[in-house]
Amino acid sequence: MLYTAFTFGLLGSLHCVGMCGPLALAMPFGQRRDRLLRVLTYNGGRIITYGILGALMGFLGQGIFLVGLQSWLTLILGILLIAIGVFSVQLEFNIWNLPLLSTWYLKLKAAFGRLISKTGFGSLFSLGLLNGLLPCGLVYLALAGALTTANWQSGISYMVMFGLGTLPLMVAVTLLGHLSGRKIQTYLRKAYPIVLTLMGGFLVWRALQFQLPASFSLWEALNNAPMCH
Repeated sequence: MLYTAFTFGLLGSLHCVGMCGPLALAMPFGQRRDRLLRVLTYNGGRIITYGILGALMGFLGQGIFLVGLQSWLTLILGILLIAIGVFSVQLEFNIWNLPLLSTWYLKLKAAFGRLISKTGFGSLFSLGLLNGLLPCGLVYLALAGALTTANWQSGISYMVMFGLGTLPLMVAVTLLGHLSGRKIQTYLRKAYPIVLTLMGGFLVWRALQFQLPASFSLWEALNNAPMCH
């Protein structure tokens, strides 16, 4: 599972560059010798937030794992990725238009505005923590993957590996700055649907490796789920 999470983050970082690249370029990293350390501090905060969210998903996923729904969730996630890739669905634009999340997004933007003028490492780390909470379809899909893990520790590991997968390209683009150019970002956005489709196909293949018996059904698994009394 961990190599899947890392690969998902690595390939999905094509999407990160297109959507979050401009935001990263606006961060107060400066042109000092410690610029790389500042970039890593910012991204470290982002990855820590992913890990916290992964712990929550792993905790919830423990019940799913126990009732035998893990393979079904993996299959559904894979099909969803293929559909998004094939039809080039713009997840962020749909997510940001949801009433609850749009309000949350505005609050996050306000918090960003208060911190972005500061140049200390603490402010950069806080900005990274907030970045991990921004509405992002790719992160939500990764969290769905973390939901298929067996416990909260595995959930943390899954999301941290996902975050580490996004790190190389995000750091490179941030350090290169505007040298990365709009043309490259355009090419990356075009490659993103292809990457999602391939990842979806991999998850579907992985789900089929569980070799569920023909008599097994999703309804049966739900009926056999443990109940609290």
